[in-house]
Amino acid sequence: MNTLSTIPACKLADDEALKRKREELKRKLLEGKKIPISPTGNVTQATEKGGISIPPGKLATLTHWYERDPGLLAAEKVAMANFFPHFELEKLEDGRMAWTGSLSIGLMGNNFWYIMAVYNNNHPQQVMGSSVRVYLIEPDIQELINGLGWRPTHLLCDSENQLYLCTAEASNIKTGNEVTSAASVIAWAVKWLMAFELVLTGDLSKEKFNEHGGL
Repeated sequence: MNTLSTIPACKLADDEALKRKREELKRKLLEGKKIPISPTGNVTQATEKGGISIPPGKLATLTHWYERDPGLLAAEKVAMANFFPHFELEKLEDGRMAWTGSLSIGLMGNNFWYIMAVYNNNHPQQVMGSSVRVYLIEPDIQELINGLGWRPTHLLCDSENQLYLCTAEASNIKTGNEVTSAASVIAWAVKWLMAFELVLTGDLSKEKFNEHGGL
């Protein structure tokens, strides 16, 4: 049986017209030309007159900061080698760069804090807590909160509901010609942990520690 004989001629014509329309839209897309759209978002039936067209511009790409600026990554490595040489740089599964290592503040014996300093994809950026986020890996911050029975206010929450240290206010973060490095952010993390240990030893009140702008 010849299946083509069962397809109406008008259907074949419609298919050919739609194919030509797809080719036209592909060409406009690749050439960055104006593409009218209807109120429903239809790009095959819209006309040039009235309505709105897709504005010119390229689709955003999710490139990482170290790909856009390899010189900045090199500077970050130098800073960390100078100040925290035992920290190791790794790439996470989602492509973000992170430094991992331990800190021993020294106020409570030889205890260690194992941390991970994770760069945001848009590093450097002036945001609360900086665009390098410091997470407590061990001990776990939530376990500490549960054991203490109170929650430090200097904590932020990421999109995965994971808590990280609020190491600095946005106004303290430098971008442009002089960039706040991961080394500086880890130094702020040491300040955070030092104050926290002073609370644990009873030398600093938790009220003072939790006070906004108090430390």
